[in-house]
Amino acid sequence: MQIATRINNIEASKTLQVKEKALQLKAKGIEVIDLTAGESDFQTPEFVAQAGIQAIQEGFTKYTANNGIPELRTNIALKLKKENNLEYTPEQIIVSNGAKQSILNALMAIINEGDEVILPSPYWVSYPEQIKISGGKPVIIDTRYHQFKLSASLLQQHITPNTRALILNSPCNPTGVVYTQSELVQLAEVLKNENIWIISDEIYEKIIFDGLQHISIASLGNLIEKSIVINGFSKSHSMTGWRVGYAAAPLAVVKAMSKIQGHYTSNASSISQKAALAALEESGTEVEKMRKTFEERRNFTQQQLDSRPYFSYVYPQGAFYFFINISKAFGRRAGELIIENSLDFSAYVTENYHMVSVPGIAFGANDYIRISFTASLEELESGMQKLIQAMDQII
Repeated sequence: MQIATRINNIEASKTLQVKEKALQLKAKGIEVIDLTAGESDFQTPEFVAQAGIQAIQEGFTKYTANNGIPELRTNIALKLKKENNLEYTPEQIIVSNGAKQSILNALMAIINEGDEVILPSPYWVSYPEQIKISGGKPVIIDTRYHQFKLSASLLQQHITPNTRALILNSPCNPTGVVYTQSELVQLAEVLKNENIWIISDEIYEKIIFDGLQHISIASLGNLIEKSIVINGFSKSHSMTGWRVGYAAAPLAVVKAMSKIQGHYTSNASSISQKAALAALEESGTEVEKMRKTFEERRNFTQQQLDSRPYFSYVYPQGAFYFFINISKAFGRRAGELIIENSLDFSAYVTENYHMVSVPGIAFGANDYIRISFTASLEELESGMQKLIQAMDQII
């Protein structure tokens, strides 16, 4: 019996071996500091959870419309107009089982076999694999030597007759960079004359620091007509397990996405949709409380990194990650191991110092690791001490 050929083109997670080692250590009763989480350590706000409970108690547990309940799509459209200066009708909104499904829905709807999708690197781990699943070809643009952002000139250089889409993520996972209005305007100047879809992943828009403001590239010029805006509730409202994301796009794209979703998951959870509706209606205070806490944790982690001259990192203006350059450890001996890449480094620190990070190779940057500051200050302090001890030993 054979496995489908398409599976051979999709890479398994490069982080599994490190995570598996961490689980083995925990099973032995060893305390492990895990700084890999892509989710908040906060509980879902109580009023959101209660809305889900109420939905169950009232029997709202059946199938809904494939694209989402009308009142949720209406409120998403209102949110996009008020907060993002984006004009959509409820019919141009599709609610899915998380933003991840929304992105794959979009790619499946617009990509033909062999189409190119421009992807700035470092990137979120699932982007290139989702492009491949949809039959497309990822065109990776390394931004490490360009302040970790896609510039207009870089974009222009990589557009070909086969380019069908661009994926843009701001605030960015894993780097935390946030595109300014000026930078987005420059990208928009290139894109307005091209027949290219823009998939704008804005899932971290509420987690942004230093007084910066999130701007959607779809709000610039007439780009809304060629944009697919992705967002959700996982990061902003600590609702990762509820699995609710959404996309806003031209009606023809939403109809195509709806066809796809209708055949492999149908609607998002009815209960989760009611919870998401509550999150939209009265979420400001709780979201800001979480954002401020993440900013405090970012500042603390930065102080720890700045205490050693061998650390360099991308300064995170949003999201909740530090992307740390550990290349000074490469070629160095750590016990019996010679550190050659980010996988070696992460595995060594996990095995010997019991602190887990995500190897940068998973994001297209093998000289980095990603740590999350969604842990408590106590856990962050312990984790950073372990990372510093490891680097002190190696360097």
